[in-house]
Amino acid sequence: MLVGTAKECKSVGQASEEYRDIVEAVVNELTAAVCAKEGIEFPDGTMARLAAYTDVVADFPCAVKEFQWRNQYFFDLGDDACPTHNGLLRDCAEKGFLGFELP
Repeated sequence: MLVGTAKECKSVGQASEEYRDIVEAVVNELTAAVCAKEGIEFPDGTMARLAAYTDVVADFPCAVKEFQWRNQYFFDLGDDACPTHNGLLRDCAEKGFLGFELP
């Protein structure tokens, strides 16, 4: 959703197809940040499982919503831990795509 919104995609599927490299970079960044913060490990295949879910919701329109439940944890980890994620959120804010103010 975040990558698609920042890149002005019409659907999650379009974001997955056209920006797979960025999607994978964000997923890898977020899983690494969570592992470092929480002291846990994600099992092998995390990206493949998320890609399979993306296929199920491929027609969903992209939007950044429910910030406190979806993105705020990662945003609050800071730019050192989540630079791509946080940068994409700021891009969305600059383009007026968020219905809220970033903290």
